[in-house]
Amino acid sequence: MAEALRHYGPAVIAWVLLAYRVRKGRRGPPDPARETVWLLLLGLSLSLTLLTPAVYGFVGDVTGIPNLARLLGHGSMLVVAWSARSFLWHLNHPVSAVRPLTRVHLSAMALTFAGMCVLFWAADAPVNDARFAARYAAAPWVLEYWLVYIAYLIPAFGSMAVLGWQYARMSTAPLLRVGLRLVTMGAYLAIGYHVHKALAFAAERFAFSYPPAGDLLADGILPLLAHLLVLSGATLPAWGRLVNAPASLVWFGRYRAYQALRPLWRALYVASPHIALTPATPALLDLLTVRDLNLRLYRRVIEIRDGRLALTPYLDPDVAAAARASAARTGLHGQALDAAAEAAALHAALRAKACGMIALPDSVVHTPGGGDLDSDTAFLREVARAFRRLKTTATDSAPVT
Repeated sequence: MAEALRHYGPAVIAWVLLAYRVRKGRRGPPDPARETVWLLLLGLSLSLTLLTPAVYGFVGDVTGIPNLARLLGHGSMLVVAWSARSFLWHLNHPVSAVRPLTRVHLSAMALTFAGMCVLFWAADAPVNDARFAARYAAAPWVLEYWLVYIAYLIPAFGSMAVLGWQYARMSTAPLLRVGLRLVTMGAYLAIGYHVHKALAFAAERFAFSYPPAGDLLADGILPLLAHLLVLSGATLPAWGRLVNAPASLVWFGRYRAYQALRPLWRALYVASPHIALTPATPALLDLLTVRDLNLRLYRRVIEIRDGRLALTPYLDPDVAAAARASAARTGLHGQALDAAAEAAALHAALRAKACGMIALPDSVVHTPGGGDLDSDTAFLREVARAFRRLKTTATDSAPVT
């Protein structure tokens, strides 16, 4: 039963999600980004279906071409990679800019599939076997076929992972943000799986030690998780509202923000305990905080701002300017640059207060931040990340006595 679910479950889920996405997508004006999601789901549904044992055997029997289902399934996966890349480009670029990129990569995909077809016919694999890797891993041209296949897939999945994570950070829609992160994780798992298969084929071909094809974790669980993550991430904006996902995601986002701000808040609290309405709780108890997050997050942001105000006599504008210049040289800009400079200024001010060193009385340091609670929380999270890196660097570089 478990084996049947592993083989057929993802394919069934893919077709159900595709049907729901197509039905829902008929509403509204045409959208190129939405169309690429349909194509992604169609390609993934076909690929998963063709590689199920029953369909695999059926295709071979009907056509008389052994293992043709594998070639067609891999071709469908090329379409998935192309569609995912195109979708991410559409998120942040106008159609006029995306069209030339998609055409170039469509040509690359077509050339890749043509090369795979040539190597497929060259390979000596006369038995139609769904467990192709276990039977033919050492056969001539099988490794070459796989290398041509992943030469397109891995760069596409890598680009998909990097762009997906970047766009997730930029997105203000909770469902889209989480969906992109799920797709990103699925892409990384897919890269790991395809590299593993290349090594397994090479090990059989050149007789070196490597886990054999058919390993349950690498050959079974890894692709299963990758498929489920990509499927759920690509369709989350469509079905998430049905299960009240937005409310859960908003809560989870506030919880993450509350915890992410703790290191910065804690450092300011230690320097100025009066900023807190109630005494600090241990870190473990703070992690277990799940109620009243709206109020708690609001208080944490306000207390960080009060802590910054308490450090005013110790804030040195020269330190902030030097930190800004140093961060700019690393390529940071915009809010990330402001956050890096603010973190450095706070870090130096905390050290100055601990040593009793007061900056010039007439010094004025600009106070960056957001215009409302949400934008200020997002800014302070970036400050907290930069502050944590500074503390780690300072700890690592401290002399050992």
